[in-house]
Amino acid sequence: MVNIELAREQVFLDQCVGNENIQVMLEGDLIVPDTKPDMAILLQTDEKVIIDRTEAGADRINYLGRLNISVLYVAKSADKSVHSINLSRPLDDFINLDGVNKDMWVRAKAEISNIDFRLVNDRKVNYRAIVTISVVAERSDAHEMVVHINDVPENQLLKTNLNINRTIDNKIDRFTVKDQVPLPSNKPNMREILQVTSTIANQDVRISSGRVSISGQVLVTTLYRGDGEDSLIEFIETEIAFNEPIDVSGSKDDMFADVFLQVVDYHVVSRPDDDGEDRILDLEFAVGVEMKVYSTDTFSILEDAYIINQHLHLSKNSVRYPRVVCVNRNQAPIKEVVKIGNSMPDIFQVFRVKGHAHMDDVKVIDDKVVVEGAINTDILYLAENDSSPLASYRTVIPYKQTIEAKGARASMRVSVDISIDHAAFNLLSPNETEVRFQLTFNTQVIEEESTSIISNIEFTDIDPDFLSNQASMTVYIVQGSDSLWKIAKRYNTPIDELMAINDIDVPNRLSAGQKLLILKKGV
Repeated sequence: MVNIELAREQVFLDQCVGNENIQVMLEGDLIVPDTKPDMAILLQTDEKVIIDRTEAGADRINYLGRLNISVLYVAKSADKSVHSINLSRPLDDFINLDGVNKDMWVRAKAEISNIDFRLVNDRKVNYRAIVTISVVAERSDAHEMVVHINDVPENQLLKTNLNINRTIDNKIDRFTVKDQVPLPSNKPNMREILQVTSTIANQDVRISSGRVSISGQVLVTTLYRGDGEDSLIEFIETEIAFNEPIDVSGSKDDMFADVFLQVVDYHVVSRPDDDGEDRILDLEFAVGVEMKVYSTDTFSILEDAYIINQHLHLSKNSVRYPRVVCVNRNQAPIKEVVKIGNSMPDIFQVFRVKGHAHMDDVKVIDDKVVVEGAINTDILYLAENDSSPLASYRTVIPYKQTIEAKGARASMRVSVDISIDHAAFNLLSPNETEVRFQLTFNTQVIEEESTSIISNIEFTDIDPDFLSNQASMTVYIVQGSDSLWKIAKRYNTPIDELMAINDIDVPNRLSAGQKLLILKKGV
């Protein structure tokens, strides 16, 4: 045969180069500024670790970030006033990961696994934190493959479908959320903002042509000291809605997106209202976005072929690629009655409950992902004790959540992001509080698959002497693993003729032990 033309296509396959988890210990001190009074009691802390930038190097991933800590304390003064001190400790380190180079896409996430505080003296607080850093590196490899042989009967080409997830874009972006919030009429004017905590909740992602829209809320709790003489601490909770469009070249509405949001910076100040009183909260939050947009594509590729009286020499390459098996968003309510310890003063009024959820174990079983962990819970309250009017109680609330994940198997890779979308409480008695959290689990299950693709085919004529020495007629007994296509290829005969001679209407209905008559194809 001459002038045989191969049809080729190029496909890009994502490759996970590697991932690594390490734990680092961070230790240091917070010093009370000269402008603030001495500390008597550590009241409450808020801590967050942020990764600002990630870079790929030769066999390593560099990351830059910071550990932000805010400490509330009760002063050594007659009025037992509440004050705050803050620290932002820079992070600048790297993780070794073989095979990484500067052209790859890399991502780092950080989570505080544990943190302890110790009052060294009335001007110094020591902290010791264990931070888990998780990194992943990916690349996209181009592969050219043969998908068709032109002018060859279709039934002499054996094809299969290749289902892949193809990365459209990896995007790092940032947007700003702003609002001005007046204080409720029953709240005193602001003297000093003590602490601001924020989290992203109710995240939703919509993909359209050339754009990804991200909506949700920034949940903000602001603690402040009022200007009244009897005002120990006040708080105001705010929900700031956002809906941000981000341009993504090549995105379409049938695609998918993995989106990670975090508040990376904020600016909160008090401003005077029309009467000149400090009763307006001016809020501005910078939200960092890490996003991967990908499509699910199906390619019809050539698996095998034969041509009458021709030898085909197939060059094959083995390739590996990730396939997304399941993406799931699951919400779960967690409720616990917390009884404060005997050494703590009784509760008169709960100011707020905050929590940080972490995962201790993630297991994949058939069609399910089981997540176990705990919520580090902190209850800030007004005590029934004039000598210690403010108190904070810390406890750990365990949880276990089973997430439906169709197709998940133990050998697959799973990624789970957890967030607290809502926190509430109900005071039951002076020493019991019902605490409620709404957890959201964003789960992705990935299977690493492998296949062989045909990169080239060479053709040679079958030796005429070999063909002439074949039997003119053969009776073949079908084996259990046989198909009509394999038999036709083995005996150098067209499938249509094999079906006609043996009165076969449906080519896939062969049974073991069945006899087939095969006539030699002429040279």
